Amino acid sequence: MAFSLFGKKPPPEPAIKKRTPVPAPARPAAPKPAAEPAPPKEELESLDFTAPGAIEVHAEDHPGQFEIRESSDTLHPVVEEAAILFANGQDEAALATLQSAADAGGLGPAADQVWAMLFDLYQLTGNREQFDRRALEYSMKYEKSPPTWVEPARQSLGPALTTGGTAFVSFAGLLGESADKTVRQLEKIVAGNSVARVDFGKLQAVDALGAELLLKVMKAARKRKCELVMSGAEKLAELLRGKIEVGRREDEMLWMLLLELYQHMALQEPFEEWAVNYAITFEVSPPSWENRPAPKKPEPMPTPQGHAVDPDVFRLAGEMYSAGSDAFRQLIDFATGREQVLIDCSDLRRMDFVSAGLFLNTLTNLQITGSSVTISNPNQLIFSLFGVLGINQVAHVERRKF
Repeated sequence: MAFSLFGKKPPPEPAIKKRTPVPAPARPAAPKPAAEPAPPKEELESLDFTAPGAIEVHAEDHPGQFEIRESSDTLHPVVEEAAILFANGQDEAALATLQSAADAGGLGPAADQVWAMLFDLYQLTGNREQFDRRALEYSMKYEKSPPTWVEPARQSLGPALTTGGTAFVSFAGLLGESADKTVRQLEKIVAGNSVARVDFGKLQAVDALGAELLLKVMKAARKRKCELVMSGAEKLAELLRGKIEVGRREDEMLWMLLLELYQHMALQEPFEEWAVNYAITFEVSPPSWENRPAPKKPEPMPTPQGHAVDPDVFRLAGEMYSAGSDAFRQLIDFATGREQVLIDCSDLRRMDFVSAGLFLNTLTNLQITGSSVTISNPNQLIFSLFGVLGINQVAHVERRKF
């Protein structure tokens, strides 16, 4: 669902609530809002985001919702809208927004940023034909050299698994109808990636509808030869076993998901045991075991392709969807004891709004503890999202060259 920070369209989750900025008191005291705040007169650079409470994130109590200060006053509305659409996985809508703006012109100083986002989106979606056509148009219209097409690197099991990167989706709470958004995110990842990482460790319950939604995606992954690298799969299996009973002909989708899960986990013995139980319960022939390659185990922080190992640089990579509060824990560990923290986003394709909100909170906490953070080489769409959220207020963001 597309949304804008400025009321052009109904805002989806995560909700962003505007606040009138007020000067923050000296640390460590949290800022106290004035009874009748006056319109702010200070420059953007004078806003203090370092005091505890200036940016409130309650990931545990309200998953996916963040209350943050808006800091996108200097961004062109087209830049904001396209950045948010892309973060939400609405690539076609983002593309239409950027293409319409580029065709209409009149962008003023924002022209280069809009075109840079457009070229990056063509690159990320593999649209070489449109990229080349627009490159010629750009060079003739602005008499400048356009960017050159870069052949995408061959995708592997991918870096930054421990930071939620590389096509990461996390399920939490109830796997039911309310998990539809997360399931749809997983569908998109499966459709466009050879590997997807799924975390079930925070699930507390599962029902038949949720089982049916997930089962559909897991079958699609098998058909598309997209490998699911699963964390907490045994937790999901335990929840499923607790909901079914031999001889009770109910909730068939729970049975089917359990058997599919054992197939993905390459656990033949429990599969055959529960296949027989399923056959007895539903009076059908038992499903047959399929010999599949054993699932790969995610390796912690493998080196991104084309980059040398640098122990002083923290890398984010892949696609970050619905990252949980633990997604940036390794960044916090990395930053401990460092005054200068370097974060490389060269291999980060996308960060959704939930993940970006937690990233903002993490960076704010690092600034409070005295760390100076530099973020390098985000693509143009992520760079613009950082501007929308105000990440450039708590870290130095080095824009990728256009």
